[in-house]
Amino acid sequence: MTKGPRVSEMPPEIDFHLHPELDPKARELPGTDKAITYRSALTEALVQADPRGHREIIEELQRSDLPMHTLAIQLFSPVAAQLGRLWCNDETDFIQVAVASTRLGMIVNHLSQNRSQTIRDRQKARRVLLARTPGALHTIGVSIVASCFRDMGWDVEGGADLELNDNLYMRLSNSSYTLLGISVGRVDEVDECATAIRRVQSRRGPGPMKIAVGGPAVMKDPRAFGNIGADMVAKSAIEVMHLADRMGA
Repeated sequence: MTKGPRVSEMPPEIDFHLHPELDPKARELPGTDKAITYRSALTEALVQADPRGHREIIEELQRSDLPMHTLAIQLFSPVAAQLGRLWCNDETDFIQVAVASTRLGMIVNHLSQNRSQTIRDRQKARRVLLARTPGALHTIGVSIVASCFRDMGWDVEGGADLELNDNLYMRLSNSSYTLLGISVGRVDEVDECATAIRRVQSRRGPGPMKIAVGGPAVMKDPRAFGNIGADMVAKSAIEVMHLADRMGA
């Protein structure tokens, strides 16, 4: 296989969401090269009408025994970005993208839950609570991030069904977490997100819980979220993974 250009030679417009392997830290993930080889097959299985390809890719990924966080960063995230690009470029229609996204979410959740059984046996796990803004309608990114945390030994609660509402604040009042992760769907939700963060910060105790924001809106305009009180503004799943790694050190 021909090697691609080095990161230092990449033009400034390179999209690391489509090619996370060009990030030096992401490149170090175990099984990166093998995970990359599944991208075309996964994309084809997601968009084709025949559901057999969907089932076959699940079985193949299970047999690969690749770490879930490698699959999340090097396979699921770039394929999700590719689906978004196809939609933006009018290379596919809404129904195809919706079906493909649903299938991808099912694959991520299936593999993640399968792998999480062995993680339960680890020592005291760190806990993350994941939530989203009302505008974060495409929740595959939340599922991908959740799979990363589970694979790294975290207890994951919340997810795509938990919005920034009283249910979130009740969970935070009743339990302690190492990290609160918020997926923001639209840039115009920045004020709503900032208000939620201030409310969380005013109610939380002296514990070490951190707050991270990410999602489609942060990818689109990360500077808009730079001063809303979050401990981290994550532009990609790999940044979230490195945060989790540092917090677990």
